[in-house]
Amino acid sequence: MIFDSELIANDFDFMTDFNGIKRHFPNPAYPSGISEEQKPRYNWGPESSPYPTLTLPCNLYDEWGNEIQHGYYMVALSSDLKYLELYQSNRIKARVRVIKLVEQMYTQEELNEETEIIGRLRKAQEKKKVRKIKQAEEDLIAFKQRNAAKHYAEIEDSGKGYYTLKYNYNGKRATGIIQK
Repeated sequence: MIFDSELIANDFDFMTDFNGIKRHFPNPAYPSGISEEQKPRYNWGPESSPYPTLTLPCNLYDEWGNEIQHGYYMVALSSDLKYLELYQSNRIKARVRVIKLVEQMYTQEELNEETEIIGRLRKAQEKKKVRKIKQAEEDLIAFKQRNAAKHYAEIEDSGKGYYTLKYNYNGKRATGIIQK
């Protein structure tokens, strides 16, 4: 291989290339990687969030042309019970108006079971019995996990030009409609 040494010497600036910024930081204005809010989807929801997670199958658009990208969203009912809110990275991305809301209380068996477990836990804490405290805490966690298995959020294509968003959490069932 033949190099033209005169061409190399003219294009190479020893001071800036060996000691300057060019050699070590080729693109100093653009940091590498993407931030959390730029990720389009998540494989797992945050463990600290008890709310159900929804997978949007396609991109959705509102009436002004803003896009809601497909991916994973946490769904929560607003405090005034009028909207289903879709969150991503703990930032609200969309609000869907609730058209149907059904509030159902726990069954009597579920209430009895929970109060019995909490009673056992308090009694064990008063007597300072470590083994019984651990057992009651495990039973309470199992009870909450059984109830959490009933929580869901799903989106269905109606085939008529809209999606139906269904939500169930803590005895509240809400339904919303998203136009295509």
